[in-house]
Amino acid sequence: MSDRAGHSGNELLDLIGGRPGWRLEPRSTPGATPVWCFVLSGKIEFSVTADAGSIRLYVMETDQEIEFDDADGLLTWLRANRAEAVQEPAPRFSSGKSRLRKLFEWG
Repeated sequence: MSDRAGHSGNELLDLIGGRPGWRLEPRSTPGATPVWCFVLSGKIEFSVTADAGSIRLYVMETDQEIEFDDADGLLTWLRANRAEAVQEPAPRFSSGKSRLRKLFEWG
């Protein structure tokens, strides 16, 4: 994974990691980074990935993909279109580097 893709992955983790409704799902392609899914009422509303220096949001209902340059762009879109997706995360206690962060730091 490139440094820029890793940076985008870390931005994404910082933005949505620990927020209610978000979960990390593996992808079936070997070596592919995991995908974040926002689940509301048992249904996946969005999936979000960080690839090639950008962040991509896929909207299940409309089959639409939206690309953002950074996590700030995604956050702005989520606040305007699905405020439930940006509820404050539960408090986290840090004991060094998290296992999730390590997923985005390859080689």
